[in-house]
Amino acid sequence: MNIESYIRRQGEFINQVLQEFLPEGVPEILFDAMRYSVNAGGKRLRPILVLESAKAVGKENINDILDIAVATEFIHTYSLIHDDLPAMDDDDLRRGKPTCHIVYGEAIAILAGDGLQSYAFELISKNQSVSSDKLIKVVNLLAHGTGVFGMVGGQAADILHEKEGTFNDIQFIHIHKTAKFIQACCQIGAVLGDASPEEEKALSDYGLHIGIAFQIQDDILDVVGKEEKLGKRVKKDIEKSKLTYPYVYGLEKSKSLAKEHVEKAILSVKKVKNPDILVKLAEFVISREV
Repeated sequence: MNIESYIRRQGEFINQVLQEFLPEGVPEILFDAMRYSVNAGGKRLRPILVLESAKAVGKENINDILDIAVATEFIHTYSLIHDDLPAMDDDDLRRGKPTCHIVYGEAIAILAGDGLQSYAFELISKNQSVSSDKLIKVVNLLAHGTGVFGMVGGQAADILHEKEGTFNDIQFIHIHKTAKFIQACCQIGAVLGDASPEEEKALSDYGLHIGIAFQIQDDILDVVGKEEKLGKRVKKDIEKSKLTYPYVYGLEKSKSLAKEHVEKAILSVKKVKNPDILVKLAEFVISREV
């Protein structure tokens, strides 16, 4: 199986599902901004990880958890809208398109991000196929992985340590701002797939390691990637002297570290029932060019 083709097909499937769950309402400009950002494209890695992690521990019917899977993409989109703002990374392009605040203004962009975040949790809470105890666990995992103890905390550390910091700082930043959200997606899939405690641990470790590897590869692509492929400016981390793996460790060591984390992820996930696709996804993380 060609994993890139598989991810592309799964991404197209997620795109179709997203249209079913995109909210509509007034004021129209707010909902237009939310839809604009969600429909800007992307790999849809996080919802794919929710579904594939559930399937990896034996779940056959994923139709009853599609809303939960796409909720993670709404959270991801909110984080990108806010990350692009002038007060954060100040990006005017995302996936080759003008960023939300360029099109709709900063105020509406902030509110669009806020709206997607809260709507994601509303969507999860409305699921009637999954037991309430599982939904509580899903909400807890997602809030922890994306909130002050995860992505938000990592983003704050990223801002606070621009231009200076230690080796421990970069590890904290990358684990929290990227890896914990990806880890949460794998943990959510485990919960929804009725994983055993051992399988939950395996998928948790897998998610953490591919999350770190994913961010290292992002850092590497900022140095060596092609702007036309990435759909955003490159070398901006260097310009800002951000604490990235290439900045701290150098390019070759960064590649080696990414590979080490992928190897650890694969070792972990081989403990579940059906690991094959997740193994290939881990390998894809450091071979991708976008």
